[in-house]
Amino acid sequence: MVRSKAGPGRPAGVDAQDTRDRILREARACFAAYGYEGTSTRMIAERAGLATAALYHHFGKKRDLMLAVHRMTNEVNYASMRVAVDAAPTFPGKVEALLRSIHETLRTDPEQAVFASVARDEARRHAELAEMAEDRRFEELFADIVRFGTETGDIAPSDVVQARGALAAMAFGLSMLGVDMTVQAHALVTRGCVRALTGALLQERATTAR
Repeated sequence: MVRSKAGPGRPAGVDAQDTRDRILREARACFAAYGYEGTSTRMIAERAGLATAALYHHFGKKRDLMLAVHRMTNEVNYASMRVAVDAAPTFPGKVEALLRSIHETLRTDPEQAVFASVARDEARRHAELAEMAEDRRFEELFADIVRFGTETGDIAPSDVVQARGALAAMAFGLSMLGVDMTVQAHALVTRGCVRALTGALLQERATTAR
């Protein structure tokens, strides 16, 4: 069998996807630590153990790399939230699954909270990154949870907008708080949010006559 030669800047035997994944990991670490302007492609390449040309080969400009990191982070977070939410059979269970999924992500990967905070600021600061603020998949997930609550009778139809807003505010708030809180403190706040949401949002059930 004739083996193909490795391309320029790519060591023999190194899988292209492994290289892309390594670049994305190191890029996220740099963007989280130094922001968009403070991060250079050379800095990322050095951390990844690659030539700068390899970054351009896989991702193009720094902007494209920032957007790729943002997409990767959101895809991973959304997937874990969706699995947790879909597995819960009740509306309170889905709310708890969502918020605990956020906490678990922050517990196991605290850097992503820092990157998410940085990305939110950079999307407002740089026009070329504005599309990072246009991702609506999380809002759609919140809407699905509230829609389920109306179908089960836990949420009154008149409270749908307020319920979606409250769920989104707490979910995004918990994500951002991961930057400034210890894991233990974040766990306590998460439990408080679950109790507040499931207690305040649920529609009162008619009690049976005694």
